[in-house]
Amino acid sequence: MIKFISWFYPLFISIIVVVISIRFDFSYTVENFDKVLDGTITFSSIVVGFLGALLGILVSIKDSAIVKSIFDSKEKHTLKRYFNETFIMGFLVVILSCAMHVLRVYPSITTKVIFYIWLGLTCWFIPSTHRIVNILMSVFFKTNSKDKNERPESNKVIEVNKRQSMKERLKK
Repeated sequence: MIKFISWFYPLFISIIVVVISIRFDFSYTVENFDKVLDGTITFSSIVVGFLGALLGILVSIKDSAIVKSIFDSKEKHTLKRYFNETFIMGFLVVILSCAMHVLRVYPSITTKVIFYIWLGLTCWFIPSTHRIVNILMSVFFKTNSKDKNERPESNKVIEVNKRQSMKERLKK
């Protein structure tokens, strides 16, 4: 049950927000909506870039015990799903925000439908971003007693000469 909730709570939140917005007739005609769109584009772009960087970090520490245990478990598919969901939502939010910039000056039923789709995707994107960032930060900052003083296999340099030459290169 908890896994079901963790998979779908971003969608549930977005549905609730859209239903409330429709009920109270909230739409794109609100004053300064263009600034909301600008902020949404900026926020979504930063988050997608940040997630790309976190994914790069995850790959670079793939030899650590914690990351190995994730990739060896069935949760690997859940992590992949969360990443894909957040990336796709982020790109869709940016694309629809750009479309809303153009469409907001043409009041029509189509524009209103696109607005509610945009609102739903935006409200889906935010909790899904929180979920994946929370999971990744837990992975990055979690240490266990076995892993505290141990470097990942790909980061070990045993030869003294090679280690010294690396230190010298880094000083420059």
